[in-house]
Amino acid sequence: MKKPDRRKENRKKAAGALAGLGLAVFFFILLFGFGKADPENPMENTTADASHMYLTSSTLAMDKEKLASVENANISSGGSENQAQQEEEQQEEEEQEQEDQKQNEEEQKQDVQQQENEQQTAQDTTSTSANTDSQLNVSDSLLNLIQKNPGSGNNGSGSDENGGQGSDGDKNNGNGNPDNNGGNKIPSDGGQQTTLNPSQSEALFTTSLKDGDEVTDPEYPFTITLTEKGKQLTLVSMTVTQNGSSRICKSHDSLTLKEGANTVSVTVRFRDGKYNQIDASTKVYTIYYFPDHDVQLEVKNARSGAYIYDQDQLTVMQDSLWIQVRARKASGGTISDVSVRVRLNNKTQKADSDGIYRMKLTLGNNQVKVTAGEGGNSQRTVSFTVNYKVDQFMISFESSAKTEKISNNPGIGDKVFKGVTTFKYASTSADFSFRIRCSTVTGDERIDKIQVTNRYGTLDVTDQAGADGYINITLDASQSNNIRVYCTDSDGESQWYTWSVNYERVLDPEENQKKAPVIRANITNETVNAALFIVPVKVFDYNGNELKANQNFQLYLNGEYLDYHSREQDGTYEYNLYLTEGENTVVIRAVDNEGYTAEKTYTVTLNPVKEEARVRVIVSAEVIGLGTMIDETVTTTADQTVAQIVEDRLAAYGYTTIHDGVADSDSYFLRHIQKPGINNGWNIADDERSLLDMLGYDLEEGPKSNDSLGEKDFTAGSGWMVTLNHYYIAQTMGTRAIRDGDEIHLIYTLSVGKDIGVDPSTSIYG
Repeated sequence: MKKPDRRKENRKKAAGALAGLGLAVFFFILLFGFGKADPENPMENTTADASHMYLTSSTLAMDKEKLASVENANISSGGSENQAQQEEEQQEEEEQEQEDQKQNEEEQKQDVQQQENEQQTAQDTTSTSANTDSQLNVSDSLLNLIQKNPGSGNNGSGSDENGGQGSDGDKNNGNGNPDNNGGNKIPSDGGQQTTLNPSQSEALFTTSLKDGDEVTDPEYPFTITLTEKGKQLTLVSMTVTQNGSSRICKSHDSLTLKEGANTVSVTVRFRDGKYNQIDASTKVYTIYYFPDHDVQLEVKNARSGAYIYDQDQLTVMQDSLWIQVRARKASGGTISDVSVRVRLNNKTQKADSDGIYRMKLTLGNNQVKVTAGEGGNSQRTVSFTVNYKVDQFMISFESSAKTEKISNNPGIGDKVFKGVTTFKYASTSADFSFRIRCSTVTGDERIDKIQVTNRYGTLDVTDQAGADGYINITLDASQSNNIRVYCTDSDGESQWYTWSVNYERVLDPEENQKKAPVIRANITNETVNAALFIVPVKVFDYNGNELKANQNFQLYLNGEYLDYHSREQDGTYEYNLYLTEGENTVVIRAVDNEGYTAEKTYTVTLNPVKEEARVRVIVSAEVIGLGTMIDETVTTTADQTVAQIVEDRLAAYGYTTIHDGVADSDSYFLRHIQKPGINNGWNIADDERSLLDMLGYDLEEGPKSNDSLGEKDFTAGSGWMVTLNHYYIAQTMGTRAIRDGDEIHLIYTLSVGKDIGVDPSTSIYG
């Protein structure tokens, strides 16, 4: 009997084992790829910075490569030896890719960690309880920057009127209004986008870029450093723009310069605690790179500052051209000046003592040639044409406040076309008259259109000119009034010019007293015991129109401008004042859109010593026929909040509550009051039923429980509302410190206050 070939059997067994091993590796990779969680989407993370986005996208790319390796895996049972070799090579490649990726990610993480450490260092300097104060101060300081730059938009998630919505429409915002959108909603004043100018941006960050820097190495490193104010904001992204192209950058980064002049700027995007987006930008820096032995030639219009390039064709109205010429060369790491030659119409020109070439032009085309260097590769030439023409076309603007002529010919005009003149007009009356006329040279010149733009919109006033050519308009004191003329010049080309009129009303004291804005603020000259003092403010003009905070009125605490904390649905602005011990001066100044003014000043004294306060507490549910449940005056310490007093008096009368949070913080919100038989004898009157029907509320005949009364009982608009001294308080009761003589009224409503006399437009109850 022939013996079996053991070597063949062993090879078969080995092949089978390798095939099984290959299948096992395949399924392991498959499970690893599909069991892995989806990579985080950086666009869903509002605080993700550029480095984070890079890491995530890199991780996603690595995952795709792994999935591709699974799809390309050889799962055939045949050729198992080749499969094992391929899998081994593939594993080595993946390990190398992962090692390279890990190193790249580590460099990115170090940069991000450094930024986070800088921000954490700033945050760790204050306690948790002081963080709120710190955030408020940051917002206030930032607002002072924004105030200097009014060019802000409302492109964020909120709006300038209504703001964003809460995260849970079934929850209230903790302010006693049972129908407001709740949760951690975006503040109603948030979601705005603001761009700071370079001077303002310096308060938030600095860079190592140097204007006019000259280097011989094309690799140009730079850094971005946040200031203390910048560290307390949320960093969103950093962008560098080089020669018109932008990219995300890091706090330690570098540029690859092109030969010659490079324009560079940096923009850092922040977000503050109110979800406002702030773009802070540097000025545009010019950085020069000089390759060794190459000449760099730069020609600039000395009047306008504009650069002139080879083969440019210029048109000017002046009879002379002024240019500045700069030629530099790098040699052995040293940069030095190079001699230049300037020729106008083949005639050599000389520079004046200040380095400017002032060249007399002839009518028509003039040829200018600027040469630097000694010839060959080290010589540079800029040649351009200058067309000197005489333009006699002109328009004139005439008014009692400003008279000037506009022409592209500087010999006859004060300004050139396509510009803006801004001036102030002070008068007791907003009436303003002006006239615009144009010269006639060829007969083709004409005024096409005259428009006036203010906060109400744009109006065509071309046809409103009287027999004398004057146009009468009414100026707006709240913002600029822009008068723009469109015209056609002697060559048939369209031109325009704008006059921006800032109107300041010269106030007659008696008239201002009659028409002064009305300031309503729940504040008096008083003494308080808590450092946090909340002041609700609402301002109207003499016609009853609501005025806007920051734009029309401002509040100052001890001379420092404060931004409002929140704006409620009824239009009330609430300010959180953090008082210092002793006397504090509060000033509210208002200017309406017609220039009428009002000002109120109060002195609020902070005495940390707990003093007694007499407070009247009323709890009523008259809309369901239960009348007044509690009405008493108690004496307590003045360091209590409204919520603490309400909870204390309800407990004294045998009631319990269902509420959110605690009674001495902004987390407090009252939902239900409970007591056995609390709803016994409930009854809804016919007039209340008619009101609910008119308002569109569906009425349920009876509460959900006879032992509990609160939100969503009877109607969708039901719940407990609270007024303080006959003002509906929009912020939570847990942040309101009581004062001697306060009246707290807890009232049950079936229609979000409409049936209990809470006026949504004024916050006044009664």
